[in-house]
Amino acid sequence: MKKDTLYLHVGWSKTGTSAIQAQIQAQNAEFLARGILYPQSLQWPDHSHHPFALAFRNAGVYASDMSPAQAVDKLEAEVSTSNADNVLISSELSPFYFDNPRFRQFVGQTFRQVKVIFTLRCQSELLLSLFNQLVKDPNIRYPSSLFALAMNNVNWLNYHQTIKRWVDVVGRENVVIVPYGRDVVDRFLGLFDVHYRQTETGEATIVNPSVPTRCLSMIQSKTRQASNNEEFLAIRDRIIVASKYVDGDQDKHVLFAVPEQQSFDQYFKRSNQTLAEQFDFDVGLLEKSSYKPVLVLPPNFNLEACQVA
Repeated sequence: MKKDTLYLHVGWSKTGTSAIQAQIQAQNAEFLARGILYPQSLQWPDHSHHPFALAFRNAGVYASDMSPAQAVDKLEAEVSTSNADNVLISSELSPFYFDNPRFRQFVGQTFRQVKVIFTLRCQSELLLSLFNQLVKDPNIRYPSSLFALAMNNVNWLNYHQTIKRWVDVVGRENVVIVPYGRDVVDRFLGLFDVHYRQTETGEATIVNPSVPTRCLSMIQSKTRQASNNEEFLAIRDRIIVASKYVDGDQDKHVLFAVPEQQSFDQYFKRSNQTLAEQFDFDVGLLEKSSYKPVLVLPPNFNLEACQVA
């Protein structure tokens, strides 16, 4: 007898995905009680299912040690031993899985339906957050400009274009849109009738925190000669600590000007509106109410002059 539903949470990146994945794992027992398996055998330590996603397509320096067939076999083995009637896979690195014949076969033989969940965010906000992630990561050390990152990801950030491809396979009724916001984790869990449960301290756990935006250009500049990850992290963290002693009026380098942000968001305005009309959500959730320039410390700011406690 077939299982009921395979849920695929496929991103986008920088839309609260890490926090969502950590919270699902923290409340795994509640998901299981509702008949939803969040596979344990295909997780990274951050509780994402990146090993599964990366088996189908590498993402830069990150790769899986499995082939697509091995990843599907591993998932199939865990699903077959579970009493849960539904399965949830979450990875913002997910490719279009249906390109793979082994995946299509597994899904057709195992589930009655597939539902795909997208978490979305205003494109200029997502771009800046992604830039932060790539610059701070010692395994990536992104060397290029924010403009280069924007140009290289224009197609990826066209939500409507990407989602249409999934709609063509699973149907519009099986696609769910969750716009980003402070309560995105709560709203995501609510899709499964699971009530968000705070930590014992009553504070939300910060997952995959960004570095201070004002440090980004300095980190890029001063870590270029780092010979290994440990040296990179030492320089990066020293910059972050030292920046606490630098007045904000020293943030004179323009990383992301207001006209640039507005132009970038304007490019996606029509496609976002089309998506909102198709899936009946407020397009304002993907728009900024106001803009301000993103100013940072100059790349060659004299770090040695900072007074560090």
